[in-house]
Amino acid sequence: MSDLLSLIGNTPLVEIKNISANPNVRIFAKLEMKNPGGSVKDRVALAMIERAEKSGDLAPGKTVIEATSGNTGIGLAMVCAVKGYPIKLIMSSAASEERKKIMRAYGAEIILTPGHLSTDGAIEEAYRMAREEPDKYVLMDQFNNPASIKAHYQTTGLEIWEQSGKQVTHITACLGTTGTIMGITQKMREIAPHVQCIGIEPYPGHKIQGLKNMQESYPPGIYDKKNLDMVASVNDEDAFAMCRELARKEGLFVGMSSGAAMAGSLKLSKEISQGFIVTIFPDSGERYLSTPLFKVPEEDGIKFFDLKSRKKISFQGTKKAPVLFTIGPRTNFPDDPDFWRRAVFLDVVNRYLYYKKLKPHAVAIIADFDDTTLEAVRSSGSNLKKFSQDVVCQLEKISHQMNMSPGFNYTPASEYLDEGVQVCSKLLSKGLAYEKLRSVYFDVGRDEDYGALASVDPKTIISGKTVDLEDYVKDSPRDFTLLKRASLKDLKEDNVLKTRWGNVRPSWYLQMASSVCGDHLDLVLAGETHFFPHLDNLKSIWKGSSGLMPQCWIVAQSVKSEPGGKDLPGLGSLSSHEVGFHALRIWLLSVSYHKTLLYSEKNLAMWTKNWHRIQDLFASLKVGSFVEEDVSSDEVENLCEDLQKSLFKAVEDDLSLYRFWPVLFSFSKNIRRLADEKKMGSNQAQVCIKALKMVDCILGILDWNNLPLAKSEYPLELTELFEQRDRARKEKDYQLADDLRKKILSMGFRIEDTQEGMRIYKC
Repeated sequence: MSDLLSLIGNTPLVEIKNISANPNVRIFAKLEMKNPGGSVKDRVALAMIERAEKSGDLAPGKTVIEATSGNTGIGLAMVCAVKGYPIKLIMSSAASEERKKIMRAYGAEIILTPGHLSTDGAIEEAYRMAREEPDKYVLMDQFNNPASIKAHYQTTGLEIWEQSGKQVTHITACLGTTGTIMGITQKMREIAPHVQCIGIEPYPGHKIQGLKNMQESYPPGIYDKKNLDMVASVNDEDAFAMCRELARKEGLFVGMSSGAAMAGSLKLSKEISQGFIVTIFPDSGERYLSTPLFKVPEEDGIKFFDLKSRKKISFQGTKKAPVLFTIGPRTNFPDDPDFWRRAVFLDVVNRYLYYKKLKPHAVAIIADFDDTTLEAVRSSGSNLKKFSQDVVCQLEKISHQMNMSPGFNYTPASEYLDEGVQVCSKLLSKGLAYEKLRSVYFDVGRDEDYGALASVDPKTIISGKTVDLEDYVKDSPRDFTLLKRASLKDLKEDNVLKTRWGNVRPSWYLQMASSVCGDHLDLVLAGETHFFPHLDNLKSIWKGSSGLMPQCWIVAQSVKSEPGGKDLPGLGSLSSHEVGFHALRIWLLSVSYHKTLLYSEKNLAMWTKNWHRIQDLFASLKVGSFVEEDVSSDEVENLCEDLQKSLFKAVEDDLSLYRFWPVLFSFSKNIRRLADEKKMGSNQAQVCIKALKMVDCILGILDWNNLPLAKSEYPLELTELFEQRDRARKEKDYQLADDLRKKILSMGFRIEDTQEGMRIYKC
């Protein structure tokens, strides 16, 4: 071998064995990081320099310039170092630090352009320099240089064909400069025209260095989409996750575009019955260590504003099922909007974690052994056990109406009274609690962190602010009750807990704390009224008895009527024919949980209308008529991708769903526009349905029991009646149409006439 440049090309082909979506499809990766400069761009760099030398454009005394995202620049810097040419590279400041350092190490001068302009900003600057000083600079212009295609036509394409033993059926490569896939495709059309060549393209707004979305960027002059068999899209999350998975499962430490190439190939493998896919891995992961690409996965997920640390912290997933806790409603007000606001936000967390395959356990604890409950029991003429069961039944009924996750639990604290006694014993044995006149109290002075959650100094607590001191005999007014001596009324009704300290009743704090069993608690979502002292008391009990400490403490503000408005009713009163429980759910989620949700009839009506827009959009997509050709497939896919990105961004940023609603409503408006303009194909309607199902998977806002039937779902015995009525309406025989409506209704189906046609619902 004469020099370093002779080592360019003939990179190895390795099989991906541990990541598969179809056992009948084999996927192989061509490892371009094995080139001497570390990437696929070494091929192009050498080809462009040799072409410029041959044409006479490049000669001693001239400086090579090029706009680059990194790899082409590194390849050019290496070739210029060997051949002795000076080089200036223009690149976005957003490129990784590793790439900049490598280029400088090869002796290149770097000119940085604004990061928000991406590679396009670098291209503009390179063209300006070449125009203004043509005698000084030789622009390689990889985006329009035929050598970008020729390099892969002469080498890469033939290598793939021979290394695969002529078995390759599909070749995939990411779209950036596009020379790789253009050159390979040109070669395949000559030697194996049956081989499909597919471009992998990122979505608009992507963060994958080196790649281009052809709609938002300047398309390279060498790019011709018509030459390809297909262009597939991948999102950033899938590409980045695939990089990490390739490292863990295949031992391949690759860069961002390699992850995108693999994600696109895996997607392709699901769509074909069998095949031999070869994909291009352009570079290694070493050039991305300064980027978020290989950050620890545990840093991902929801970030909450934690009460304890007073900052946003990442909710850490563990091998154990996450436990999510909220304080239940008063037993005499089970449809309290305050509670249900907390519950639906916690349900979004629950659904998100379930989507992430973490198997969460969400629970609302009901304090059912307090004065309020016992008074309600007396008024109802029932007993405590029966009354508690009835309350739980009411909560479960509302839960079903509010479309809460099936695994969301409502647990009465009375089921854990024995655990409460054990907690008291532990606290007493550690000197953290004391017994006085048949009552047991927690000694606040023994907890150095008491008041930390609320940023309250215990010494400043005003005695009697939270309790009537005459009802308690404590060593310090700041101490709080764990077990309260029973009253004569309690004894008479046998509403007592028999313990070694006598007949007692558990305090609200002990009821809540002892109902959380297990060795971990991940999230506590409380209400504004629980801020202090409730949360600090719970923390003291958990910490003192078992060392239990939740990862995150968060507080949701209250639901209140607007100033001067009506008293806040329960959800049962708020719901009506117009305002269903699904509309109430989206209303409760409408504002940041850090802010008070103000109730007014006008505000609720607005959010009910918003909910109907989304419900009706889904119905229209399900039963509407669409053109056969997908005229706006790219636009629809981009809208759906943006919808999903916005959802996860909002959920993961402290449940800031208020930022997602405008995106959802804009999505609805744009999809309706495309449908009205007859630019929506049936396949794209299904893409939209899939996107909305994803939204509902996390938010639970769609009413699945109130969606029209698709024609394929019509009962056979009623299909003729539906068609008869449709004909009657078209012929303006409204009497017959009305008679058929009544007959169909008697058979359990409801008809709704819309501008888009007849819709059929199950009653």
